[in-house]
Order: sequence, then C-alpha cells, then structure tokens
Amino acid sequence: MTMRSQREARNGRWGLAVVAALAVGCGDASKEESVGTEPGTWGWTAVPESTCDEGTPTGLGSNLAEDSKNLVIYFSGGGACWDATTCLEANSSLHGPFTGFLFTLVKDNTFKGSILDRTLAHNPYQDWNLFFLPYCTGDLHIGDADQVYTAGSVTKTIRHRGLKNTQAFLARIAATVPEPEQVLVTGSSAGGFGAALNYTLIRQAFPRARVFLVDDAGPLFKNDALSPALRAAWAQAWNYDAVLEGIDPAVREDFSALYPVLARKFPEDRMALLSSLQDETIRAYFQLTPERFEIALRDLATTVIAPLPRTRTFLTPGEGHTLLTQPAAHRSQNVGLLDWLQQMHTASDAEWKSVQP
Repeated sequence: MTMRSQREARNGRWGLAVVAALAVGCGDASKEESVGTEPGTWGWTAVPESTCDEGTPTGLGSNLAEDSKNLVIYFSGGGACWDATTCLEANSSLHGPFTGFLFTLVKDNTFKGSILDRTLAHNPYQDWNLFFLPYCTGDLHIGDADQVYTAGSVTKTIRHRGLKNTQAFLARIAATVPEPEQVLVTGSSAGGFGAALNYTLIRQAFPRARVFLVDDAGPLFKNDALSPALRAAWAQAWNYDAVLEGIDPAVREDFSALYPVLARKFPEDRMALLSSLQDETIRAYFQLTPERFEIALRDLATTVIAPLPRTRTFLTPGEGHTLLTQPAAHRSQNVGLLDWLQQMHTASDAEWKSVQP
C-alpha cells in the first residue's frame, strides 16, 4: 500500500468513526441521546459512554434556548498530565470523578460573567443553545489511551479518553439540535486546545451550518517553540494520532499547521485565537519563559495566522490566563472583546481585524 493510500484509508476510518458516533452512539439518537434539560436553565445529562481518568462516567451540561437553532459547544479546561510526575505527583490536571454535583459547583462559581452567562450584557451568545463539555481526562480532549503510571508506592491507571468522550458528547448535542444554523466551537485553556483539535470532527457533524472557532488560551505553537521531548511525551501518553491524522498528517508533525489546514478545509469558516502575550499558565506547561512565550505567540500570529483570509487573533497585554471566562473585562487597542466577537459574526472580512498590542 502506498503512503497516499494508507493516508486515505486512515482518513476513511476517521470518517466512519464520525458516522458511527453520531448515527449509532448508544441507541436511538432521537430518544436516548438527546438531552432532556428544561430550556432556559442549566441541567446535567449523564453520558454512560463517557469516562473520566479514574474510570467513572461523566456527563454533559446544557442550557437550551427554546427559539434558537444556534449552539455553543464549550470545551472546559483543567490542565493536562502525561506521566507519573504530572498525573500522580504534581496533579497538574483535573481528575475524575466529574459528576452533576461538581458541574453545579463549576456552574455556580465560574459561569457568571462568562460567555455561558445569558445575563451578560452584549454577550453575542446569550440567546443560543449552550453546551458545556466537562474535562477529566488530562489529554486536551483528544486522547485515546489507558496508561499505568507509578509514583513511589502508588500505581494508577489513567484513562486518557478525551476523544471518545468528545464523540459521545457530540452525539447527544447533534440529537438535541440536529440542524443548527450557527455553531460556535470554543473552549478555554485545555478546552481551547480541545476546541481547535476537535474542530474537524464537529464540523463534519454539522456540514450545513455556519461554524466558527474561538480558541481561548490554547495556542498551537510552531515546533521550534516546543521541546521535542515534551511533544513526544504527549504523543506517547495520549495516543492522539487518530485525531491528528483525521485532520491532516501535517498537524502531527507541527501543531501550528492546524490553522492553515482548517482554513483550507473550511474556507467559509471564521476562526480566532485569543491569548494574553505572556500567559502564565500555558507558558508553564510549555516550559517557556515569559519572553520566549511572547516571541512564539507573536511569531504564530504574524507568520501563520495573519496570512489566512478568515482567521484572526485577539491578543492582550500581560500574563493573565483565559479571556472568555470574563470577556467584558478584556480590551486590546481600545477594542472590547465582546464587540470583537460580535464582529466575527456580522462584520465583513475587511472590517473584522486582528487585534494585538
């Protein structure tokens, strides 16, 4: 088999996986897979096919809008881990279980003032169907592996099953809002990476919708900005080949290739990266100094994203982490983030511009 035919076979299997996840799921999509929450209020739907890192199932948060065919798919954050040190000793990611009780705590303590807040003034998404995808696998929502880690006398199996969780959640969302008009794929921190890396999967589920990507605090830097050992550790621990090969093999070799690949695959879609110039959280995971992080971010914005016709950046000064959690608080070059997001949906390509200090 040639390299090309091998690649086509892999992509064919990826496409079949999408169809299987959406058409089969866990039963009749019109009944078992749709969420049953009341419109206008946040609710929790258990998803038995999902799995947190310690083995328990999780679920899906939703707040439906009775008269809207638009939807927000928000990937939540919570760090990342890829070996015994990060998963067991440093606990650098949110572990399971992630239950309805924890969802209520997260909602009550973090949703107010965010893009998931219907009462937030000038929120472009206050009348949309809102879906919150929990995170408890430590793998940026893209893993497909179970790993056994040992730290001292402690040995644990960590289930990095972010990809299968995303597929299970997406089946429920598609059953609930089967023919959306507009879809915002977004997330913050680990969820920002998850939104960008799962965009192709979601885009294939809603081929007739207008779809937008807003990656908040999940910059996919060029290879020269990231340690080869770090990238190799992620690949080995999370086994994310299925996701990256399903997008384009180039992304497996260089994460920053995702932006031009998505722009080429979906030329009508608008996409955005949000970040502070020296994000203290992401730079720590990337093992970069503040100055080196800013150099890598500006290089990504200038040489990779700027040439793309419908992809923009909104960068702010400082080292804060995430913007969509309090979007009304963020301005850059006298442009408010909420106004900028509204422009993403309504302005012309010429009017909607990148913003950076």
